[in-house]
Amino acid sequence: MIKTVGILGAGSVGSALMYEMYKRDPENVYLLARGERAERLITKGISVNNDVIFPKVYSDPSQGIHIDLLILAAKTYSMDSVVEDIRSLIDKDTILLPIENGITTSTLLSGEFPENRVFLGVVLRTDAHRQSRRVYYTTLGEMQIGYADNRDPKPEVTEAYERLKELGINVKVYDDMRKAKWRKWMLNTGASQTAVEVQAECGFFGQVEEVRVLMRMLMDEILEVAWAEGVDLTEKDRDEIIEMLINFPPDKKMSMLQDYEAGRPIEIDEYAGEVVRLGKKHGIPTPANEILYLAIIARQKIAELRKG
Repeated sequence: MIKTVGILGAGSVGSALMYEMYKRDPENVYLLARGERAERLITKGISVNNDVIFPKVYSDPSQGIHIDLLILAAKTYSMDSVVEDIRSLIDKDTILLPIENGITTSTLLSGEFPENRVFLGVVLRTDAHRQSRRVYYTTLGEMQIGYADNRDPKPEVTEAYERLKELGINVKVYDDMRKAKWRKWMLNTGASQTAVEVQAECGFFGQVEEVRVLMRMLMDEILEVAWAEGVDLTEKDRDEIIEMLINFPPDKKMSMLQDYEAGRPIEIDEYAGEVVRLGKKHGIPTPANEILYLAIIARQKIAELRKG
């Protein structure tokens, strides 16, 4: 039975999830962190919608805490350090649920923790965003969880679904979670990178045809590598994603653009970088993603040189 739930990664989405769960069961939800980050969370808590809360922080195995379900809400570029952070804080019965925007973390975790059950997960349609150390949201969106194939859900998937519902999370179990992961990755690879390159809020997606053309070019390359990888993405999926993006709130900024503007690291390697890697693996040209990868990396380096 799943009782204790942990979150590693107190960014915008992780903090919003913790806020909802903490309100319903403060005794059985934990933030996982080590070192200075743990000390900061203990002393300062997390600020969500101008409300500061102090969830329990699990940072050392001597605390004797068993986590039944661990939600990994960290960015993909920090996964190597995340693996080391959680190695001594989990046991073989802990279910791992990464909700990153990419497609590689579940495979990484399965390799590092072969005895653990590792789900696939995504969060869609949330408006959670961070301003300095404060997080704000009006809608938490939808969390999708499960194994790659959930047509006959495993008992642990059903248990996780029921527990997350109890904790106030809008959670769904989809038959094909691999496709769900790739759809979210397609959305972010197409829209987030375009938003950074053209410096645009979502309202311009529908107003500027060239923005939509660029997004479609990036997504079309993902369709090609998806088919080569045996993922059931279609042109209909691409068109639905673009239509969804056009109807985002006009002043919304993609999270990658928020990170870029704040000078934080961005997930360019998990987006365009992964498309380029898969293209080379299958002999598929990916020029649009390669150009944006180079352009955005160059933009970051020039900004750093100007600071220097």
